Amino acid sequence: MRYTVKICSPVIVAAITVLWLTACTPQHVETPANFEVASISMMPSQVLTGEEVTVTAQVTNTGSMPGNFSTPLTVNGKQIQGKLVTIQPGSTKTVTFAFTLNDPGKYSVKLGDSSASLIVTGMAQKEVELKYDDGTSRDALWAGNNGGFLIDFTAPNKSFTIDKIRICGGLYGTAWEGKNFELSILGSDMKSVLYNIAYNDAKFPVEGAFPYRPPEWVDFEVPPTDLTGKFFIYLYTSMSMHHGIQIGVDDSIENEHSDLAQGKPPYLTIISMEHFYPNSVWYTDRSKVNWMIRVAGTTMAPAQ
Repeated sequence: MRYTVKICSPVIVAAITVLWLTACTPQHVETPANFEVASISMMPSQVLTGEEVTVTAQVTNTGSMPGNFSTPLTVNGKQIQGKLVTIQPGSTKTVTFAFTLNDPGKYSVKLGDSSASLIVTGMAQKEVELKYDDGTSRDALWAGNNGGFLIDFTAPNKSFTIDKIRICGGLYGTAWEGKNFELSILGSDMKSVLYNIAYNDAKFPVEGAFPYRPPEWVDFEVPPTDLTGKFFIYLYTSMSMHHGIQIGVDDSIENEHSDLAQGKPPYLTIISMEHFYPNSVWYTDRSKVNWMIRVAGTTMAPAQ
């Protein structure tokens, strides 16, 4: 039996080879962009109404093609923001959102498949008293010639409405009852006068020398005044040698706010304790001297 073998042309052989190699070689398949959102980070997780919240997330494109990430940020299922971010294959980008909420409550914040809880607390008006004393006077002091008592405070939170100044003081004897003193609220520069009023010295009770009575708390009503940051209270006694008014002094904490001063704003000058008090007494050490002067008012604070 005879067999006939036909040889294919080179062109046909090459084509068959290409087809065989193509069929046997793994093909790279392009996959569309696919985004994975890591656990979102929220700062802070508990805020006051109107306070800004920042949400940050790491978004990775696990596909082999670039794409635009556009998943919205939702709060309790409602979209509040959206961003369009182009992310290359295999790359990760940080996506950041910032927002505020004006209603108190517990919220679920979601981006992609990641979520976190947010607590928003409402604000309420709260009465506060700012002070640096424990209520017990170690002594009562004069302010000297052309002098006064200066003390600074810092408004709590972002705002504070002062409506009362409380001073623990008294008159040493009756000779000064016909004189006047001035009470001022000064701005942070210690020059701008936010409020000023003159009172008769008789506003303070007469203490007398014998028997000695400690100074007493006296309230001074002031028109509601909104304050922010640092401010000063200045009790100015007189231009003359006016030693009648004595203010209680406390040493329960280290003094960082009370000073002796001379003159009137804007020409107010802080003077050292040694300038007026004898070196032999304890209150020449300024670090131990806190004027018993307080301020009372209202501020906005988290509701209970």
